Amino acid sequence: MFVQTIYESRITGSFRPLVLLALQKTSVKRNCEAGVTSFLFHDKERIFQVLEGTPEAVTQIAKHIRESKLHTDIKVRASMRCKIRSFPHWFFGATSSVDPYFKRAYGALHKQEFFNLDVVEAVQILQIVASRKRRSVKMDQFSVRARNFKTNRTPHALKNVRKQPA
Repeated sequence: MFVQTIYESRITGSFRPLVLLALQKTSVKRNCEAGVTSFLFHDKERIFQVLEGTPEAVTQIAKHIRESKLHTDIKVRASMRCKIRSFPHWFFGATSSVDPYFKRAYGALHKQEFFNLDVVEAVQILQIVASRKRRSVKMDQFSVRARNFKTNRTPHALKNVRKQPA
């Protein structure tokens, strides 16, 4: 028997792609060790996340989430028992309001605001997005690698340009 906990929160500061990648890297490891699967949706201001696992594991991960400085005003929208996971292949899946997979799944419903949806509807939309993403990215081949960008390098397009005499 599993527990599914669904919460929403307000983002503090910026939730840029590199912040999400760093969060994903630590969350995949932590969730994998705890046996928790999860899927997160975010827009510019809020987060909606589904956590699934044993009651003890979900409680442990939820405690860590409450202590995070990435967000505030955490509200548990639902917590229920379930026999099967809604996101069995995702230790930490994520989508956003600008993700084409999300836009397509959500746009078909002709709804205005994701955060005003019933929890069941919201989870169903995220399941559709997760299944489409799973078909395009195989999680066993997926790895996050930090890039080392150097700002003192000359851009490729400017390497062969000669300086004009003054």
